[in-house]
Amino acid sequence: TAQEILKHFEEVSRLGQAGQMNQAVFEKKMTWLVYMMGALVGGHASAKVSPASRADTDAAPTHVVNGELAGRIFRLVTVTDGQAVPSEGLELAYLYFLEQFRKVYIGEHAKQVVQQQVSERLATVLGLEDENAVLGLLINKIGNNLQQRFSLESVVKKTLALFHELAAGINIVHTSDRSPHLIVSGRLLLKNDMVKYILGNHASPQFGFLTHGLSYGKYRTMYYHTLGKLLFMDIRENKDAFEKFMEPQGHILNTLWQQSCQNPALLRQESCKGPLIGLCRDLRGIGLACASCEPYQMLFDWLVDNPKNPAASRVTLFSRALDVWWDDPEVTTPLLKFMSEFVYNKAQRISFDQSSPNGILLFREASTILITYGTRILQRTQFKDLYVEKYKGIGVSLDMFSHALHGNYTNFGVFELYSDSSLSKSMALALQMCLAIPLQELNAYLKALKPYYYFLELATRGHMSKVMELEPLMLTTLLQSIEEGLLSFETGVSMQCCAAVDNVISYFHIQAHNKSQNRTTPEQERVRRFLTEAPQCLQKILHLMFQLVMTGEFSSTWSISRPLLGLVLLHEQYFMQLKEQLVMSQIEERRAKLRGYFDDLMSGVENNLSTKNKDHFTRNLYNFAQVVRTLS
Repeated sequence: TAQEILKHFEEVSRLGQAGQMNQAVFEKKMTWLVYMMGALVGGHASAKVSPASRADTDAAPTHVVNGELAGRIFRLVTVTDGQAVPSEGLELAYLYFLEQFRKVYIGEHAKQVVQQQVSERLATVLGLEDENAVLGLLINKIGNNLQQRFSLESVVKKTLALFHELAAGINIVHTSDRSPHLIVSGRLLLKNDMVKYILGNHASPQFGFLTHGLSYGKYRTMYYHTLGKLLFMDIRENKDAFEKFMEPQGHILNTLWQQSCQNPALLRQESCKGPLIGLCRDLRGIGLACASCEPYQMLFDWLVDNPKNPAASRVTLFSRALDVWWDDPEVTTPLLKFMSEFVYNKAQRISFDQSSPNGILLFREASTILITYGTRILQRTQFKDLYVEKYKGIGVSLDMFSHALHGNYTNFGVFELYSDSSLSKSMALALQMCLAIPLQELNAYLKALKPYYYFLELATRGHMSKVMELEPLMLTTLLQSIEEGLLSFETGVSMQCCAAVDNVISYFHIQAHNKSQNRTTPEQERVRRFLTEAPQCLQKILHLMFQLVMTGEFSSTWSISRPLLGLVLLHEQYFMQLKEQLVMSQIEERRAKLRGYFDDLMSGVENNLSTKNKDHFTRNLYNFAQVVRTLS
């Protein structure tokens, strides 16, 4: 097959260079052939051919065939890269081929690293010195695309994806003695001259896609995510090298920050908009690459450059910018997404000293951002595009605030102790943002508004006293949205709703049984008032949960059992009525059976929410769910 494809390739190439074929036809034919060659290389990577069968067929070794195919492609790339007008189809075909070639190449390179003596290497077939030179061919194409092919968005997107794969790829390679070896392809990249050049000149005007337009913003994030991975692999904890890399962003940050210090309104100029958006996109990419404590600490120190006086730190630029640009989603979305990444404690990367106030500073900055944006967006009534201008921003804001709440780097008790209102204000505002989303809109824009449910789970888990400050009608609205979320096809959403109901019910039980003092606390009074004014709200959730269990529509019996026990104990009278109603809905001969199943469900269950009692109820519910389904 390879020989046949090569024959066609040579023929089309000859006719094209001799001018005997129309350029458009030449490009179409070449595109098809390059895809076929990519598929052949990819097929070789996944095929497992035994040495014996290969000897029988007299076929050339796989790496020789791959080298032949790759050699033709790289020569063609050299020719077409010199053309002023690129062919989008052909460029995408090249990237497909390079992606397939990457998979093979990493394996080939690994064998060289692990097992030095191999008779014929891929590099030899290509007429190159070593495997690093092979990698150079891939990187040169990536660099060339970012410099010259940036007018084709699909090419930029796939080029950056290939670059990211090369930088982030970790391959387990088995050598001939079957021993596995871990190869981090990012380390191979750091030896390459083109990569060194890109890392040293990452913000150069040569990389035209960086300044091609606001619609290319997301590609900046991917570009800096990849470069950040390579940078942190290379410099480790070298702060000076990090500062040097960040110089172009530092220059923009300082310029904008100085303007905001003179008069924040100056940031509203059109000349500031592009640099501000670019800065947020770039910093988010760097933030995504901070996978451990050391890189994150360098980024934090770079932004919070005056921790003794946080108000005079450069990080305050973002809340000031949001204050003047709050109504423009082209600015607010990247800015909020960057802050969401900055406060996100993934893989426990945010680890401050015990004596450090940085955790509180970080939370307060997130709180300021939320209040700045939330206050204004809730006052706005006119929208051209409800999703872009309102719900997307609310979704990212709640995501950011959830990351800050769940970061585990802030002692929230400190705020109340020292009369700092940033937690109570931001919590109240986040709840108001949730209430500002009608239920039908929540379902319509669930992809953007998933953080709504994540936030409610966190708010009910650690800040129930703040949630209970809402009027019963408002709390009922939130619980109705949680009830709707239980029916969601998104497993994550339905699990978060179960957890939120469990948090609410556990809090109610604690308040109901907290009789250590003679007087009633404000928290107990709020719970009593809610249960008196809106008892049907939780009863409906209890009814729905039983329906989900009995029909087998809920994926996790364990998750639904935790809140269900609390609901049954809280509304015992209603549970009895519901049981009777469900029994009577069955035909005569099944009623006694179902009544028996309900008795078994509550067998040995005590009137408390201890872990032991919950586990016992979970086992009972699992058995109940199994036998109930045999009735129908």
